[in-house]
Amino acid sequence: MTYQEVKLPQFPETPVFVSLFTGVSEDTLNTIKTELVAANKDYDFCFLNTNHVISLEHLYHSLYKSVLNHKNGTMRAKTLHTEIIFNLSPINNIMDALRRFGVDPECPDVIAIKVTDEPFEEVYKHLRKIVGAEAVEINDRVLEGLINVPKVKKIYKLNDAKLDEQHLQQLLTRLAIGACILRGN
Repeated sequence: MTYQEVKLPQFPETPVFVSLFTGVSEDTLNTIKTELVAANKDYDFCFLNTNHVISLEHLYHSLYKSVLNHKNGTMRAKTLHTEIIFNLSPINNIMDALRRFGVDPECPDVIAIKVTDEPFEEVYKHLRKIVGAEAVEINDRVLEGLINVPKVKKIYKLNDAKLDEQHLQQLLTRLAIGACILRGN
């Protein structure tokens, strides 16, 4: 089984399940998208396409901000899983965040997240049935190979930024998180 349990130090009572699937079929991704829109409880996950998730730090920033907003009653989205997608975006528009960061049938790689008290082994088994694939290890090296750098630069308005290619992932992470903080949400 390949999944990660993220424990936020400030919220130890809120376990977060994170898993990465690669090579998911377009048909499966279309089904996931349809079921999410229909609010099917079996699909109660946050599904992210990997094109714009720069690093684990970028993802963890969104997780932390989302759980914090949930605990403080300041969420902008209807669900905690949608709030995670929203907090990856540098723009104050939930629909834009869903379009850019949510499940995309053209991106065969997907990160699945669930904030839950359910046993993670059961969550993983259920998720495997939905996705129809085995998960792979999620780490910065893997994410670096999955991001679409030109699209990330466009989304975060970094096209004119002079970026050191040797430390590109670290720099993009800093700039993306900074853009989300400046958004003011």
